[in-house]
Amino acid sequence: MKVIEQFIRSKTYRPSECEDSIFVSDNFAAVIDGVTSKSTREYNRESSGKACSQLLRNALEDLPLKSTAYQTIEFLTSRVYRLYKELGIEEQLINLPAERASACIAMYSRYRNEIWMVGDCQCMVDGVHYSNTKSIDSLLSGVRSLYIQTELTGGKPYDDILANDTGREFIMPLLERQSVFQNSLENTEFRYGVIDGYKVPRSEIKVFKLTDPVQIILATDGYPCLFETLGESERHLKKILKNDPLCFQQFKATKGLLPGNISFDDRAYLRLIIK
Repeated sequence: MKVIEQFIRSKTYRPSECEDSIFVSDNFAAVIDGVTSKSTREYNRESSGKACSQLLRNALEDLPLKSTAYQTIEFLTSRVYRLYKELGIEEQLINLPAERASACIAMYSRYRNEIWMVGDCQCMVDGVHYSNTKSIDSLLSGVRSLYIQTELTGGKPYDDILANDTGREFIMPLLERQSVFQNSLENTEFRYGVIDGYKVPRSEIKVFKLTDPVQIILATDGYPCLFETLGESERHLKKILKNDPLCFQQFKATKGLLPGNISFDDRAYLRLIIK
């Protein structure tokens, strides 16, 4: 397992604020996407997304070689729960999913020759792309796009919306409420999985069994589309940010490019050759 390319960048260009991370060992490779917080709660003076991303990256150092996908997610989940126990908030957070330290992950096990994904990450295996987009994100991205288009049709200047994203404001109550479906025991179309210290439903753990792969790419959802090289993926992102900075036409998302930022989200890209 040889790393060919790896890259990570904050949406603000300030590395200290990046909530994504990358992990590579002899046996495992992963990209981790800290979930953008919808609350003001911090963990050890870090945002909930960054705290979880760093915690999971460190935890992977201790992951047993022969772990299955389900054992791995349970192991990582237990590490986050241990943080809550140390802070004495584990009971409190049962009913406050929006305040949990949460992250998505896409990882490769060399021993199992499998890729595992929980939440909004993506991968590519020998040119074939796999994503794990939440249905609720697709829905709210469409609603935000609709709202922005009504604003423009009504005569509101594009630059005004870019400076103050009223489309994001419109869907924010639903973004906050969607956490009721986070690792929910209720099997609805809106349920989604994240690693947040509480049990991830097995149906939300995606397992891709591979057959003699040559090249594997793991990436967070900071890339609108994944390509076989970092350069191509970066060029496509820059094209989107130039032509559709609000991210509501060519690429529909729940948020766009904020003033002063260099992208709509943090991003991490990892390309491996499997020998």
